[in-house]
Amino acid sequence: MKINHLVCARFATNLTLFVFTLFILGVILSTVDLFLKWDILPDWIQNYTQLLIIIFGIIACLLVVSSLLCSLMVLAESAAKKAGIASHESQFNRRKTWIILIVVILSLLVAFFVVEKIDDYRENSHIAKNRIEFQNKLDKQSKALANSLSEVVTLFPENILQAIENQSVFEKSAKKELVAFLDAISASLPQEPEVALLIPTMPPYQYAKIWVSPDRYCSDKIEKQQFFTQFSNDVEKGIVEALFKGEVQSVKVSLKGHFIDNSEPSAWGILKFNDKIVALIFLSQSIDGYYNIRDEIFHSGTEKLISN
Repeated sequence: MKINHLVCARFATNLTLFVFTLFILGVILSTVDLFLKWDILPDWIQNYTQLLIIIFGIIACLLVVSSLLCSLMVLAESAAKKAGIASHESQFNRRKTWIILIVVILSLLVAFFVVEKIDDYRENSHIAKNRIEFQNKLDKQSKALANSLSEVVTLFPENILQAIENQSVFEKSAKKELVAFLDAISASLPQEPEVALLIPTMPPYQYAKIWVSPDRYCSDKIEKQQFFTQFSNDVEKGIVEALFKGEVQSVKVSLKGHFIDNSEPSAWGILKFNDKIVALIFLSQSIDGYYNIRDEIFHSGTEKLISN
C-alpha cells in the first residue's frame, strides 16, 4: 500500500497545532484557576485537569514526531525523484517499514507512560479522598467527645476530687472507687471512650496517669496506672503545663504523647476542687482503617477550656 506522506504530513501538522492549542489553553486555565482562585473550571473537569494536560502534552509530542517523520519522508521522496532513483521501491519500502516500526514503538512507550500516569493519578485521588474522609471523621468525633466531656466533668463527686487533691487517691480503697467511677463514665457514653486522668504527684514523680480503656475483645475494662518524672515531648509538656494554669492551647502538630493524642478522636479538660486545678481529664477513641494516610492528620484540640 502506497502512503501519501505529503497528505500525512499536512494532517499530522494540523492535528498537532490543534492539540497544542488545547494543551496551552488547559495550562493557562489551570494556572489561572490555581493561583488566582477564579474557580472558572467545572468540578468534573477540575478533578482531572492535571491528567488531561499530561495526556494532551504527550499526544502533541507524539504528533510532532509523526509530522517530522512524514516531512522527512516527503523530502526523501523529492530528493529521490530528482536523483532519478524514484523507481527503487525496495528502498522506500524499507524506509516505510522503519518509520512504521519507530512510530509503533513510540506509541507503545507513550501508551505505557499514559497508563502509568492514569494509575498514579487514580491512586493519589483515592488517597486524597481517604485523607479528607479521615479528617472529617476525626474532627466530627472529637467534637462529639468534647461535648460529652463538658457533661462528664460536672459529674465528679466531691469525695473523689478531694482524694485527688490530697493525694489519698493512690490508696487502695480510694483508687478502687476512682477506677469504678471512670469505668462508669466510659460505659455510659455512646462512644465508650478511654478515660484518663493526669494527677500531679509528690517527688520524685511529677505526674501520675490513671486510665480505663474498653477491651474490644471482652466486656471488661482495662485499668492502668503510670507515673512520670517528666514528659519527653516539649509540645505535650507545654500543653499540660498550660492546662494546669487554666489555659488552653491550640495544637499545631500531630501529637502522640503519653497523655495527649490528637491523631485520634479526643478531647481534654481540667478538674477543679475548691477553685484549684487538681487533675486533667482526657477522653479518646479510635478510628479503624486508614492506616496508609494517617501521617500528619490531626485535630487542633478543644476550642475552649472544659472545666467542672
